[in-house]
Amino acid sequence: MELDTIRHSLAHVMAAIVTELYPGTKLAIGPSIDNGFYYDFDFTQEFSGQALKEIEKRMKKFIGRNLPFEHYTLPIDEALEYYTKEENPYKTELIKELRTRGETEVGFYKVGNFVDMCRGPHVEATKEIPMGFKLDKTAGAYWRGDEKNKMLTRIYGLAFESKELLTEYVAQREEALKRDHRKLGQELELFLIHENVGKGLPMLLPKGATMRRILERFTVDEELKRGYLHVYTPDLGRKYLYETSGHWAHYQDSMYPPMDVDGEEYVLRPMSCPHHFTMYSAKPHSYRDLPVRYAEIAKMYRKERSGELSGLIRVMGFTLADGHIVCRPDQLKEEFMGIVDLITYFMETLG
Repeated sequence: MELDTIRHSLAHVMAAIVTELYPGTKLAIGPSIDNGFYYDFDFTQEFSGQALKEIEKRMKKFIGRNLPFEHYTLPIDEALEYYTKEENPYKTELIKELRTRGETEVGFYKVGNFVDMCRGPHVEATKEIPMGFKLDKTAGAYWRGDEKNKMLTRIYGLAFESKELLTEYVAQREEALKRDHRKLGQELELFLIHENVGKGLPMLLPKGATMRRILERFTVDEELKRGYLHVYTPDLGRKYLYETSGHWAHYQDSMYPPMDVDGEEYVLRPMSCPHHFTMYSAKPHSYRDLPVRYAEIAKMYRKERSGELSGLIRVMGFTLADGHIVCRPDQLKEEFMGIVDLITYFMETLG
């Protein structure tokens, strides 16, 4: 039995218990994830994370009843009518999207008295679910990750093939938390995130700046040895630049809005590609000039939702050792392998 199938089945079991304990709760989605599962709920009554132990206890009893997971389908209009009567805007939205894509049926799974719209797969019966699971935490989650939508309550669960593997994972996670870079960054005075500056905008303190300087020098020196030409390009660019390159059409949702400068629209760059290729195309080149390898320690800015920001991992502005190569078709394989070798060297050197 695949672990993803077990985890997804646990999400349904959890939803069955939650809707039993909290009648009127509206269901959103409940997928499997890397270490377990979650389900998003729209509670119509007060819910506290303290209830997780009771939900988990009832889940284990539910699983012990060895109930089958029964699959069936409904015509798409019947499924839509079912959730419209239930006044569930989340399932209704998903079904309407299925109909737009030309689907004619909607899949459902029933376990015990609990029914949920789902394409599966699931275990045959609850006896196939091992007891290596626990409910982990709750969090707020906007419907479909969009902050314009309603905030739902997400309940996370951990799930593994056995109790032993679950215990091992929890112990490893606790050890990892002791080494969390946000904790170490504060203790070692490496970086600071201050509310006056803003979320996702870390400032490197003297020790952190020293570490960055060493890494930058190491990176630049190695790239120069390998024939890269280091450049500096601005953090801003005309909106026209990104429209011409195609980035604006594809990435504008991840870019900060344009700013007006003397009647001209400028944006903070999310990548340095257009700058580098503008630099290359500013003068004619012979095929004998190739390959041309540009590299830059480049500052970039990408719009993140506040709930996704995390220490130095997810930020509003970041620095990337970026590079672009212009080469002939007959040079492509060698250049590609050179990039792989460069990345491997950095990774192995830094451990």
